[in-house]
Amino acid sequence: MTERERMPSPLRERVLAELEPVAPLAPPARRAFAVALPVLAVVGAVCLLVARRRAGDELLTFAGSGFSLVEWSAGLGLIWLALREAVPGLGFGAARAALAIAGAIGLELLLGLALASSGGGAGGPLAAGARCGAVEGALGLPILAVAAFLALRALPLRPRWSGALAGAAAGLFADAIWHLSCAVTDLAHLLVWHLGATVALALMGFLAGSLWTLRDEGRATEESRPASR
Repeated sequence: MTERERMPSPLRERVLAELEPVAPLAPPARRAFAVALPVLAVVGAVCLLVARRRAGDELLTFAGSGFSLVEWSAGLGLIWLALREAVPGLGFGAARAALAIAGAIGLELLLGLALASSGGGAGGPLAAGARCGAVEGALGLPILAVAAFLALRALPLRPRWSGALAGAAAGLFADAIWHLSCAVTDLAHLLVWHLGATVALALMGFLAGSLWTLRDEGRATEESRPASR
């Protein structure tokens, strides 16, 4: 008996009815650059504005620009991993995804320590810190939304980790932009509001992937009920 004969006629007709041509997805690297290059343009524009505003502090401007480029490069790598993880057969596993996210958080921590050791503004009031967290969230959420949309188009098998990688990348991108405008280099401020925003975005990405998984599981359950009767 062939596979065609074993497939129930209603199911075969439904599959045939839903078949339609689709455009192939661009490679993960190309889609990652599509997300990251606009961020790089914004970083460059902010660098120029900051350089004009701090004309007498070239060293701080240079260091901040260098840190932004490091964060942008790490964010690009995470976006590439997130989009690669979203393609069935190209993923590299939950353990490596978690390790990549931990590495990104560790990198931002090291940059924060370097900024804190260079001196700068004190921690400031709570409202100023909350403003940094809110701004980084506002910058990171659209990036996360775009990356999640690109990832979900590939129908990921592990959307939780794809989302978490995209969220961590969005946090790095947001910090690469905003820390240039934030004059506070107090370590507590950087850990709570800047690094905290990156961790929060990674968790949001993981949560979004979890919701997508539950949605798929619920849909699969609903579709399997008529066939089981």
